[in-house]
Amino acid sequence: MEQTPASILRLLLFVICSYLLTIISVVIGLISQFLYWLIFDSFGRHEKRAKRKFKSINDQKDGEYYIIIIGTGFSGLGTAIKLKQHGMNNFIVLERRGHVGGTWYANQYPGCACDVPSNLYSFSFEPYPKWSHYFSRQP
Repeated sequence: MEQTPASILRLLLFVICSYLLTIISVVIGLISQFLYWLIFDSFGRHEKRAKRKFKSINDQKDGEYYIIIIGTGFSGLGTAIKLKQHGMNNFIVLERRGHVGGTWYANQYPGCACDVPSNLYSFSFEPYPKWSHYFSRQP
């Protein structure tokens, strides 16, 4: 298949346009990050947000839920644990399958392992340093 000079020029123009669009989007992203920092994080606003405390109000009624957690995977279980620790018992955890486990329960096959190191796949409020494998495996 022969390539004509016109098709080569079109391809070169396409590559140059793609490169320019990438550069422009990166520059716009950097400028927007700087503006966000200038408007929101400067003048001590970041410190004010960091000093805010979580307050829970325990005025629940029987059978009434204020929080619905969808899924019993890693995030759903972690959210439920933290809510319990803060004394909030007015939540419900919903799971479409009959078992807890999320993706780990849904995707079971021989040799299945996590692609995140095990020590990072721990909750910050309950670290577990004695993992048997660098990458967690399914039983």
